[in-house]
Amino acid sequence: MPGKFVLAAMLFMLATASHALPEASAAQKGMLDQLAIPRDYTVIFQDASGNAIPFDRFQAAIATRPFDIDKDTVHHRAVLKVQGEAAMVAAATGNAAARRLPITGHPFPAFQAKTLDGKPVSLASLRGKPFVANFFFALCAPCIAETPVLSAFHRQHPEIPVVAFTFDDAATASEFVRTRRFNWPVVADQATLATEAGVKVYPVLMHVDAMGVVVSAVASDAVKGPGGTLAVADLERWVGAAR
Repeated sequence: MPGKFVLAAMLFMLATASHALPEASAAQKGMLDQLAIPRDYTVIFQDASGNAIPFDRFQAAIATRPFDIDKDTVHHRAVLKVQGEAAMVAAATGNAAARRLPITGHPFPAFQAKTLDGKPVSLASLRGKPFVANFFFALCAPCIAETPVLSAFHRQHPEIPVVAFTFDDAATASEFVRTRRFNWPVVADQATLATEAGVKVYPVLMHVDAMGVVVSAVASDAVKGPGGTLAVADLERWVGAAR
């Protein structure tokens, strides 16, 4: 009899605990799917100080700030952290070195895919002339904010090849391109490429030389001028400096 009582108590406690766990909202599930974070991962949202915060506070914070993503594929864990003040200040003061990605100075990952309009594109096809790569995703507020500037840069400098990569699926990426009037060639479903390129913060810009080596890879906010928003002149200066 005591054994049955203990078992019943344990089952009651488990049931109570399961009901106490908050159910992920549709917005949270949608965002994690967009970020290609598997459903079986333990996901932790953090503020700029590294304190755990609920999703709604994280979502409000990233409306105006970039964030970092750290995936642990061994332990099935992901940490999404709002970018800290130090990184923001470094970018605002033009300290691009503080925001440089480790891939700088190394070959851009080989890839072969098709753009949203069905045109084939690969690292081999781009080799022979420097190009600019952008990494973004549809729910990224800073990505949305810089899209008009990227499009203006492409209109003013059609001689510079550009290509944008996203881990979003084709339908999501196409809707982003349509609503944001983004005029860069876009390649969807590129979560693997982003991982190989070491992209953990969005948006990211990379300048790749004619031999396929990444000359500069930085978070986009490191390109803008001190205290301002990203402008075409900032991109021109960054591309010129990377040559």
